[in-house]
Amino acid sequence: MSRMFVRSILRCVLLLLVLSSCKSNEELIYMRNLSEEESIQTTSFSTDSYLLRSGDNLYINVSSMSPEVTGLFNPQAAAGNTSGGTAQAFNSVAGQYLNGYQVDSKGNIELPIVGKVAVVGKTIAEVKSDLDGVMAEYFKEVTVTVKLMSFKVTVMGEVARPGLIFMYNNTCTVLEAISEAGGTTDYSRLKRALVVRETSEGVVNIKVDLTDKSLLSSSAYYLHPGDVVYVWPDRYKNTRLNASLYALMLSTISTMIVVLSFLNN
Repeated sequence: MSRMFVRSILRCVLLLLVLSSCKSNEELIYMRNLSEEESIQTTSFSTDSYLLRSGDNLYINVSSMSPEVTGLFNPQAAAGNTSGGTAQAFNSVAGQYLNGYQVDSKGNIELPIVGKVAVVGKTIAEVKSDLDGVMAEYFKEVTVTVKLMSFKVTVMGEVARPGLIFMYNNTCTVLEAISEAGGTTDYSRLKRALVVRETSEGVVNIKVDLTDKSLLSSSAYYLHPGDVVYVWPDRYKNTRLNASLYALMLSTISTMIVVLSFLNN
């Protein structure tokens, strides 16, 4: 077996290894042009300023000295009989759907005895204020707590664990959402990400460059409930993956050829 043939095989392996090589470290760095001491003004957003829409799901807790009143508005607490039972009732998507108060297509929620209460277009604080007034008409010494349970975002594309993510804070940045999805991969195209957002004027697409400091001042930096984050895959992903497979195969073959050549000599 000629040395020329073995060298040709080794050159092919080397070429495929170059094609399948991972990106440089610099290409995988977020906001790489941001200096250590630089400060950038961000456009903040929290659920405190969020205006409720149809389909949103609310956690409403009514506390009273009367166990009957508490159980009437919080059946999950009565069933669990403890705060642990209440937490367990809400720790899944199904639990939130079954035990929360969902805003209907007409913009209302429906409470026992009280009936329908309009909430669409209002903030959480405004809904709480409305419910405080309504409850005072029926009961004495009640405390109402209102929280948004449907703060969820979807992360898709070239991330480790794409899917639906529920947030239990008042704010969520695009970096936090990607982190919850396991982070980007070696095949992520950080320069090209997209945030799809539903607004009162329709759906808008906001382009995001995760490698540039302009991300911090983007309207997409702080996510809104229902946002979809999409990270594009590298345009050469399939080529790199196929090259890696071929390089492995040729490397194995070349090793066998070298061994056989040595044994024949």
